[in-house]
Amino acid sequence: MERRSWTGNPHRASLLLHLSAAVHLSFAIYYDCRYAQLPHLAVELNLEPPIGGKFKYMTFLGGLVHCFYYLLALTHDILRLRVLRHLRDYVMASFVVPLAFTVGVTFWTLYTIDRDSIYPPILDLVYPMWLNHTMHSFVMIYAVLELSLTQHRYPLRRKAFTGLGIFMAAYLVWIHFLWLMTGIWVYPFLGAFGGFFRLLFFAGIIGLGFGYYLVGEWFNRVIWWQPSGGRRRSSRG
Repeated sequence: MERRSWTGNPHRASLLLHLSAAVHLSFAIYYDCRYAQLPHLAVELNLEPPIGGKFKYMTFLGGLVHCFYYLLALTHDILRLRVLRHLRDYVMASFVVPLAFTVGVTFWTLYTIDRDSIYPPILDLVYPMWLNHTMHSFVMIYAVLELSLTQHRYPLRRKAFTGLGIFMAAYLVWIHFLWLMTGIWVYPFLGAFGGFFRLLFFAGIIGLGFGYYLVGEWFNRVIWWQPSGGRRRSSRG
């Protein structure tokens, strides 16, 4: 039995969130691909690798994952198929929460410390503030709302960690491949690190990703406390 939300109807509230997030993120991704394009001069000045397009940025890849998730969740709201629920819960636990906070917290931390290292003011000309907040802030807000409005059965940690680990490892291989092919880092600040400190940075980001998974798992158990049983419902129950 699902806990009642503050709206009085948990299914209706979840459906509204999934619909809103899916529309919002779909439009943001469309706008990002269609209009938020750096001029060719950025490539000529070695400010970004000339290959890979938007797919070289974790923010964009994360946006695709989040958009897929809310479309999937919306489909489950309508069809109510068990297989969709299992996939929804796995994607939410293994990717949506960890990626939302890995991207969002890392971006805003670097932005606060040294904006030029992650988001130079010139980007405001092609990457509007609403899009910036959609991809770096709203993904976190949507993740928290989703955990609060929809009960999820978290997968076994080894399965979730395997999926998340493969995703992060594949991305690290991808950006190193781009660097080897072009001599340009996707994120310019990486070039300021020595090899050892760059390794520490990557290890820290991966560690935080797994940490955010654990926080999401804990939050899911706390928010879906079952008073009648006097105990929390199993995240896999």
